[in-house]
Amino acid sequence: MDVRWRKLGSGFIPVHEYSDDGSQDLPGESYQNRTELFLQEFSSGNVSLKLKRLQVVDGGKYQCFVRNPEWSREAITELRVAAVAPVFIDVLGPRGQGIGLACRSTGWFPKPELQWVGKNWQNPAMEIVTDVTQDRENLYSVVSHVTVTEGEDNGDISCIVQNGLLETERQSAIHLSGDVFPRVSPWLATFWVLFVLVLIAAGVCAYFGYTAKRKAAQKKPSKEEALLNLETEKKTLDTGYQEMHQLHGKIIYLTLESPGQ
Repeated sequence: MDVRWRKLGSGFIPVHEYSDDGSQDLPGESYQNRTELFLQEFSSGNVSLKLKRLQVVDGGKYQCFVRNPEWSREAITELRVAAVAPVFIDVLGPRGQGIGLACRSTGWFPKPELQWVGKNWQNPAMEIVTDVTQDRENLYSVVSHVTVTEGEDNGDISCIVQNGLLETERQSAIHLSGDVFPRVSPWLATFWVLFVLVLIAAGVCAYFGYTAKRKAAQKKPSKEEALLNLETEKKTLDTGYQEMHQLHGKIIYLTLESPGQ
């Protein structure tokens, strides 16, 4: 009896071929050391193939062909590959007024779905950032970050990763007590309020000071203008003095000439 397992694709890809005459019992080139037939169960009609160390690329349709001197039969089956992995939650520490958490898991197929839930399985009102990547073996890794703030529904947080093909999930949970959340001192808040008020007051004072200085500068003449005015006044005085001196000379001259006449 001959048994041939082949994968269907663009052509026939040999997976394992067996002949009871001893001529062959060999796996295909891509399946070395990964296939096994149940020879002891051939007599009962079990010609199943065991495929080991399953890979994502192994998914697809396979043909089983059986032939003996009297008859031959074939059947086609589909192999669907899926993988799940553990889920972990890491505490990243304070983030603003909350606590940063990261949920991570590696080794999923097909692409998984990730969800954060709070107490009573309610979706928490938090900003969630999730990143999904795929490696060389086509397996998916997922990482999700969230910042949890203190509140009634945020004490218990769970991260759930789901495999839609298998309809199964893996999850991890963490409890955050109130004392792990960062506290803001009321004195610190008061300080910042006073600091802002001081800045505003300083800005107002600076504005009014600048405005007053500008107005004074507009009323007060510049140094060059003052010097020019002084020089003009000096020239006016000198001119007047010379005119008065000339007039006085003429008056004296006329007085001295009068007796001779």
